[in-house]
Amino acid sequence: MKKGFTLMELVVYMAIMGIIVLVAGQAFSNSTKFRVRTQNMIRATQEAENVATLFKADVAQMGAKSSLEIISHTGGEDSFSGIFSDVYIDPRVAGDPVDKVEDLSSFMLDPIEPNGTSNLNSFSFRRVRYGTSGRYEATEEIVWYLDGQVLSRRCLIINKAIGASDNNCAPKGTTGTELLSYGVEIATGVTKFQVQPAKPGVLVSEGEQIFPPSEGNAFKLVPRYGENGYQALTAGIGGRYVTLSNFASNFDPSTGNIKDDISVNEVYVFANTAPSGTWRDLCIADENNHFLLEQGLEYEISFNVSTSGTDSHPDDSQMFVPGVDHMAVGIRSAENDKVGEKIGSVEDFIFFPPTMEIAHSIRRSVRFTVPENTNACLAFTFSFFSPIAAGGAITIGNFKLKRLAVSGYSFDEGTYYVPVSDKKNVKAFKLFLQISRGGKNGEHGETGEIEMIVPTPSNGPED
Repeated sequence: MKKGFTLMELVVYMAIMGIIVLVAGQAFSNSTKFRVRTQNMIRATQEAENVATLFKADVAQMGAKSSLEIISHTGGEDSFSGIFSDVYIDPRVAGDPVDKVEDLSSFMLDPIEPNGTSNLNSFSFRRVRYGTSGRYEATEEIVWYLDGQVLSRRCLIINKAIGASDNNCAPKGTTGTELLSYGVEIATGVTKFQVQPAKPGVLVSEGEQIFPPSEGNAFKLVPRYGENGYQALTAGIGGRYVTLSNFASNFDPSTGNIKDDISVNEVYVFANTAPSGTWRDLCIADENNHFLLEQGLEYEISFNVSTSGTDSHPDDSQMFVPGVDHMAVGIRSAENDKVGEKIGSVEDFIFFPPTMEIAHSIRRSVRFTVPENTNACLAFTFSFFSPIAAGGAITIGNFKLKRLAVSGYSFDEGTYYVPVSDKKNVKAFKLFLQISRGGKNGEHGETGEIEMIVPTPSNGPED
């Protein structure tokens, strides 16, 4: 007897097959959509990373201002020279009012409208372009800006060396629509482009210059003597420049040997307005002459040093013998029970007297941190062992102690504004970038996001 499907069985079978086909089709469709979305997300993320890498390479050069240039002096040596003030946004120039707030940063983060539309997010900065030899070619102003969802970059020449190319930048003085034509498209579908400055490491309101106080320039040097081998020397009157002479010598010309009792000269640096008193009293008691150095912050001592000799009769201090004679500057404790002692692991900065024609104009500087919060004073130490050096004269000039913008950095969420006076102490930026791909009907589609921190150590007057 032959058997077959009944009509009911066939209907049930077709219904089951229809359900299977529908489910399989839906799964295939979802799989395809997921694959497309994944590809769009990977593509968007990769593009965001590529753009961020370009941005970092560009912005990290912000503020560089020194170049290997030929300087006209005896011997014609090469010398690094920080002479490119046009890398600053708005420095003080002749004729400016004395109360002008300088902008010694190299960036601007205010919205601009390069094509007349609104709601643009832009970031501009200045930098020096170098040739293959390391010498100056041009000062450039770079702008990254968002127009709608198109992120672009353009370049303008601020100044350039004779014979240097524009290097795809707009020529100096270019403005208006001609300047806009130099914009280069970096990425499309950019739904977020924000640049956040790090918190300034130092606020001008807190005071960058610690000494001399009140942004002053004058100081005086007070000798330490009468104890533990410390000998008196002659210190000139206070001012921007103070001359030291009559140093103690540890060389005995009668025997040609070093003396048994070692003598040291030490002078403490105090405000020129400080009252009369011993180095100890002024260091401990006078609030204008000792100061709190804070753990975690970076400080800089800087000064010029010159000798009083002439070309025909060199100053005896120029006979200084490195490794034998000793000249140094450092910090000393201002605590009552430790006054005059060196502080922890902070070593003195050893320097030599100038021996070249231009060396007196070169700033000597040292940067340091302290292991813990410390009340301190400043002191120069001299100890001469060679036959002649102690007979010379040393002039210390333009002495400064400053609190520097810290090399580390942090960010305040949502804070994008920095007062003009503090911009020079911004040492990093954070980039927020979002790129979308695969969007339809006005939707963004899949997005790739990246946050990147870009250090800019050369922004500001310190290079």
